[in-house]
Amino acid sequence: MSGIKLSVRYYRLGPPGDEEYIESNFDFATRELAIPAEQMGLVLVDCWHIHPYLSHLERGEEICETVLAPVAEACRKLGVAVIHAPSPGQAKLYAQWTKYAADAELFDAEQPQPDWPPEDMRKRQGEYEQFGKEEVPRMKKWREEELSKRRIVDCLEPQPDDFVIATGDQLHRLCRHEGIMHLVYGGFAANMCVPGRDYGTRALNQRGYNVILLRDGTTAIEAAHTLDGMWLTEAAILDTEMIIGFTATSADFLTACAAATD
Repeated sequence: MSGIKLSVRYYRLGPPGDEEYIESNFDFATRELAIPAEQMGLVLVDCWHIHPYLSHLERGEEICETVLAPVAEACRKLGVAVIHAPSPGQAKLYAQWTKYAADAELFDAEQPQPDWPPEDMRKRQGEYEQFGKEEVPRMKKWREEELSKRRIVDCLEPQPDDFVIATGDQLHRLCRHEGIMHLVYGGFAANMCVPGRDYGTRALNQRGYNVILLRDGTTAIEAAHTLDGMWLTEAAILDTEMIIGFTATSADFLTACAAATD
């Protein structure tokens, strides 16, 4: 199969020359990676069609339509695995999710619970209730009324040959069986589920996979005082480049895919 030559960026925690070893001398660096298409997978995290945070949803919908949908289609044409990771509950709405699912996942086997901290502490209930954060009442209502309706956005509807996964273990089994070692990530949110899920960038990097985040294929849930500058999105991308792996733009990825098919 074709090889993909992709320009990626990372953040170099140290100057390349003899400059003083201080943070003001740190900088971005780039390199070109040559990756066999059959060893690459596109992981689309939490690309939902509804979300309680409407401003975040608006940004996400545009990214899904203009960035992630064209990237997914290019991957399918080239034979790159398209892997949907829409959270455990939503994954099970799609027939594709059963492939590479273990019996415990298929049959909702009860998972062993840790014996420490105590269950009430883990759930922030009873005498430990004060340590939990108060949920906004309207958010609680949204969870009760809308959460079960959530699906993958229409423009990224899983195709018959796509994969759908619910857990990091399932993604790992899929990758092992399919020979995938390089994971390109897009989806939401850049500062929460993309790095934090057990199938997210941080966990899969720790398993030894090469992780590449599409910089324009994600956005964070911002705070009121960071929204204008999209600072939390920028910080999440930089965290990937410093610690987790590489980043690339969708334009560079699509160019690399087009060149690989020539």
